[in-house]
Amino acid sequence: MNTQLTQPQTSLSHPPDTLAQLAPLAPVANRIARTSLLDRTAMRVGLWLVLWGSRPASDADALERHRRRTFHAEQRERHEADAAYATRLWMHGA
Repeated sequence: MNTQLTQPQTSLSHPPDTLAQLAPLAPVANRIARTSLLDRTAMRVGLWLVLWGSRPASDADALERHRRRTFHAEQRERHEADAAYATRLWMHGA
């Protein structure tokens, strides 16, 4: 391996030791918007749609989903029990 190790330079100070070494920033006199009004409006509408789409569901909707899931689970259990009964009859004869 051809690696050369060099001594670190001590003349640079990172970060600067005092705030006096920092160059003051020039004030921004004419701040111009980087995006158009149409783009900003579209982003605002998009944000509202995301927030509206992620709102919590109402309790009535949640109750209806629970009832529907319970009904489907009971139907599935009845179907599986009937299928198991039919399989037993077929394998063992009636």
